[in-house]
Amino acid sequence: MLAFLPALCLSAFWIGGEAFLVFFSIAIPLAYAAFGGVGRHFDPGSNERLAAPSLLGVAQEFLEIAQHNGQTTACFQFVVPELDQISKRFGEERAADARALMVSRLRSSLRAADHVFHDEGSGFTVLIAPGFRLRLDDLLGLGKRLRSAVETPLAIEGVSHACLACIGIASSLNFGRNVTAETWLLSATEAVEEARVSGLGTTRLWSDRLSRHHKSRHTLQDEISAALDQGMIQAVFQPQVNLRTGDVIGMETFARWDHPTRGVLTATEFLSAARNSQQMSRLGRTIFLQAMTALLDWDASGFDIKTISVNLSEDELRDPDLAARIKGDLVRVGLPSTRMILEICDRVLAAERDAVVERNLRELHAHGCAFDLDRFGAEDCGIVALQQVPLMRVKLDSDLVRNVDLSDEKRRAVYALLGLCERLDIPAVATGVETLQEQGVLRDLGCTYAQGNVFTTPASASEIGHWLAGRQTKNQSATRG
Repeated sequence: MLAFLPALCLSAFWIGGEAFLVFFSIAIPLAYAAFGGVGRHFDPGSNERLAAPSLLGVAQEFLEIAQHNGQTTACFQFVVPELDQISKRFGEERAADARALMVSRLRSSLRAADHVFHDEGSGFTVLIAPGFRLRLDDLLGLGKRLRSAVETPLAIEGVSHACLACIGIASSLNFGRNVTAETWLLSATEAVEEARVSGLGTTRLWSDRLSRHHKSRHTLQDEISAALDQGMIQAVFQPQVNLRTGDVIGMETFARWDHPTRGVLTATEFLSAARNSQQMSRLGRTIFLQAMTALLDWDASGFDIKTISVNLSEDELRDPDLAARIKGDLVRVGLPSTRMILEICDRVLAAERDAVVERNLRELHAHGCAFDLDRFGAEDCGIVALQQVPLMRVKLDSDLVRNVDLSDEKRRAVYALLGLCERLDIPAVATGVETLQEQGVLRDLGCTYAQGNVFTTPASASEIGHWLAGRQTKNQSATRG
């Protein structure tokens, strides 16, 4: 509305002269401020509940002002998954208190003219009032400041909770003059969803390219059920090697989708599609059965592969039939449960776990299955958490391992984590080892086990069989020589 004040004042001057001009130039801003103008925040304790600005209304107004004045406005969307966990563990009242505290922290980091909205779950939207200095660097800098406000740990019942956020940013600079508030807000939603796919603690800025990628992922969501029906999604395997002896001590299982038009897709590219289409349990079972078959085939070929690892998602662990199904599958094919390692993420180690997850872990362990902790070093996982589940090994995250030969900081971090694992008597496996130089540094730091493309890229069971045969022949020739 304020964007049209100059035009209104000019019309008033034409109609009634200077008296009308003075009256309108003073009365309109006062009326605007009195009835909930831009920059006012809703106070739940006030009597203005019915006058609280709507997200869509403020967004449309900010766009109009920015377009009229040649300014820029921006929308930040946040998702804080830990809020959902707080609601489950401590109740919705505590979660509401946590949301209110985060809103307060966000507002303290913003100008009076900016707006903060939140939903009833884990999402927040921040609308930045139009300004002339909102370029890319400014938006990223503001994003860091707001992230710091949101991710400040929360204390609930004496326990500190880390609250990592995913952030999506949509700037009005990316759109034409006819863009609607709905389109702008939807673009920020696309950006934050892409951030969620990339992992906690990430930020994504909306662009045409990001939008195309987002829509492409949603297309996969419609196709994944048929892909599972038609056997397009297959297990591939990568060896785990003893760096001291060179022996292959196990295999890790990955999923690959041989898509008819997009080529081979890694799990990272389609896991969110599987999750959103409620296909995670089916995908997990498909890969699990193929992993068992591969291990039995290698046994029949005379290869000494002691264990095989399969990832268990949180979605699968919440399935009340999971433990019984895995136990039944192992018994049916005659595979000892001690040879099956189930990989879990650090969130599963939370002190307050879902009752179904707790039961599945307990029953699988009682049956003899072992657990590996995936991506150790990538997230905040404390010593107490490591002792919540009987772990066989921890997997050092590939981001930590990458270029460890070139970074003193990474070497110190890996050395510290290896020392921690040694004191807890939990072996570590370095993942994502790409070069001989990385392999050498890891061995010198005391890491005994590793996997990565330096040995071989993930391959089908038959291809791994050929690789094992070639390695066996090479070792025999070296022994005879």
